[in-house]
Amino acid sequence: MKTSRKTDYAVHALMILARNKKQELSVKELAEIENVSSSYLAKVMQKLSAAEIVSSAEGKKGGYTLARAAAEINLAQIMKLFEAKDNVFECVDDIHGCSIRDRCKIHNVFGKAYQKMLAELEQTTIKDITDPEIKKGKDLI
Repeated sequence: MKTSRKTDYAVHALMILARNKKQELSVKELAEIENVSSSYLAKVMQKLSAAEIVSSAEGKKGGYTLARAAAEINLAQIMKLFEAKDNVFECVDDIHGCSIRDRCKIHNVFGKAYQKMLAELEQTTIKDITDPEIKKGKDLI
């Protein structure tokens, strides 16, 4: 699955904030830790702030913290926030649509696959992926 750079930056920034509980980190600090562009990350953080996933404090000592516990932020929320326009399967999203939906045999399969993917992402939180031990799904060996 291919996700946008914004989704990748968002997930990694949230993991960093989860590891640094209650400590405000600036965009510059987050960008240095992630080794990414601070101007691009700033846009990502603004969107996370608008969605009330992170809290921001202005000023010289300001920065970002998680707005709620890492266990309450799931990956589906992040995916939907940043990937709404570029769904993994464009033909099943509400933006692009599909002109042959009624006669396409694969459309239903893609729709079900997308729903299963979102269900899995809804069950995986920032806490799950931040903890040292990776949480394995019940179907994985």
